[in-house]
Amino acid sequence: MKIHTIETIHNPGWSNYVWVRIGTEAGWGLGETFRHATPIIRYLHDHVAPSILGSDAGAINAITHRLAREGGTRFLGYPTRSVEIRANSAVDIALWDHNARAVSQSLSRYLGGPFRDSIPIYNTCAGPGYNTHGGIYRARTVKEGSATPLLVDGVSDDLALQIQDPAALAQSLLNEGIGAMKIWPFDEAGDRNRGQRISADEMKTALSKISAIRDAVGDRIEILLEYHGLWRPAIARRILAEVDQFRPFWHEDPIPMEHIAALAELRQRCASPIAGSESHGTALWFKDALSASALDFAHFDIGWVGGISEALKVAHITDAYDVMIAPHDCTGPVTWIANLHLALSQPNSLWLESVRAYYNGHYRRMVTTLPTVKDGRAVAIDAPGLGTELSEELLDHPDTVIERSTL
Repeated sequence: MKIHTIETIHNPGWSNYVWVRIGTEAGWGLGETFRHATPIIRYLHDHVAPSILGSDAGAINAITHRLAREGGTRFLGYPTRSVEIRANSAVDIALWDHNARAVSQSLSRYLGGPFRDSIPIYNTCAGPGYNTHGGIYRARTVKEGSATPLLVDGVSDDLALQIQDPAALAQSLLNEGIGAMKIWPFDEAGDRNRGQRISADEMKTALSKISAIRDAVGDRIEILLEYHGLWRPAIARRILAEVDQFRPFWHEDPIPMEHIAALAELRQRCASPIAGSESHGTALWFKDALSASALDFAHFDIGWVGGISEALKVAHITDAYDVMIAPHDCTGPVTWIANLHLALSQPNSLWLESVRAYYNGHYRRMVTTLPTVKDGRAVAIDAPGLGTELSEELLDHPDTVIERSTL
């Protein structure tokens, strides 16, 4: 199965997304990564293609090692979320998809599953336009008091709802059978103050969103708090101590997660579990974080960490520490589907991060098949490989750019 073609697919209408297709005489595999599309595409064609064209697509370990450890892209330390690692991740996902298709197995079975046929989801409360476009600024928050529409093209804007009516948001999720939600009510203050302080009024405003959910639905829904690594440890300790009264399921990335010693100290002081980290998700980081007793749940992004190969290492390391995994997705449909296959195959999978504004919205326009979400659970796709393809709408769009490198 000699690799003869590497394709990149990009559309400026969804400028954060880069899709990769790898072709051999046995067929094609699909991968994806997210953000910094222009340099990723150039790196793929200028550096990755010359390295792997002509290689055996079945030799994933050799290709992964070559891209990460040889030549000008050799990395040491915690090499995650760089342009190179993002590109390598997309290639790795495509290779796993290709190889599973070649033997007519679903990816979850090819990975040693299924351990389960479906898995609970939690809803990350983003909106339809959250994270889809590149640039120096992204709309991570909706400002308090703004009049943002709660429906966009018939899709719930959960980013607006988590600020304007978090109680109604929680109830709407429960109505769909979804029993957990992730919100980030402290981000506006964190951005404003660069994580260095939080006023009494800012604390009260953020806490009011969590309180509204508990007052409306009690403990019927789990609340996950996301902090995006914005806070200095001293301020994070104050925030987490206040939030703990509402019994959150976890605190995710409360501080910059490279500070493992500070993270371990924060975990010791905190009543609720700590989750991380999509920001530093390599197996090496998890080894160090777990050995320092800094982490309770493993949250990593397949499209940023090094692909399925690195995700499997993380799953195995965390399982050795009896820690559960919960792969990150607030990115793209291929990553979400790859997360599902991984989660279905691994015994220490907790649940599947999902964004209903995405799987009810633009994900449907990007790919041909999505997992079924029913009663708060994602169900396996019964097809070889990932079980999906890029849509005709995307591939035939006049603005879509497909670039090929061939043997």
